[in-house]
Amino acid sequence: MPWENKYKHAEVLDAAMRAFWEHGYQGTSMADLVKATGLNRGSLYAGFKDKRSLYIGGLEHYDSVYRVAFLNQLSQMSDPKAAILAAFTAVESGHETLPRGCLVVNATLEVAPHDPEIATMVEASMRQVEGFFLECLQRADRQGTLAPGLRASDAAKVLMGMMVGLLVITRTSPKSPAVAPILKQVREILA
Repeated sequence: MPWENKYKHAEVLDAAMRAFWEHGYQGTSMADLVKATGLNRGSLYAGFKDKRSLYIGGLEHYDSVYRVAFLNQLSQMSDPKAAILAAFTAVESGHETLPRGCLVVNATLEVAPHDPEIATMVEASMRQVEGFFLECLQRADRQGTLAPGLRASDAAKVLMGMMVGLLVITRTSPKSPAVAPILKQVREILA
């Protein structure tokens, strides 16, 4: 009888994603993934080929289930500047069931410099976040609420840099004294 998977693919990816997010790619062993997913090594290898493939699946899962869904939800807000601020305050407050920081930013720092395929994935994700900021700023401009003289394309890049910085800082030190000044600067850009 051929091998048949008896697990839910998305649940396995979510569990693996959380393990990688918490411990990094290098810091997550196959034993950790077995424990996190509840599957044995054979099932993991049969379903995902190897640790790297499972990592890529976890990144894709994170991107679609968490990042894209979150930004789509914020995009529905009638006040585009409030949507940007909500993205930043969500990073500040964190989520009770998810690790701090961002799996994509972690991948950017740890894996992407040595893996062109993952570098391409994280660059695309980062461009989409910057695109979210740009779209919000352009909506604010159309609504007449963008600060005079503020160039939306430049401000989107600045906000992206501030977001990455905030994600790195809150990953290592959620109560860092740098968090409040970053949020203050975001508010000033949006004023």
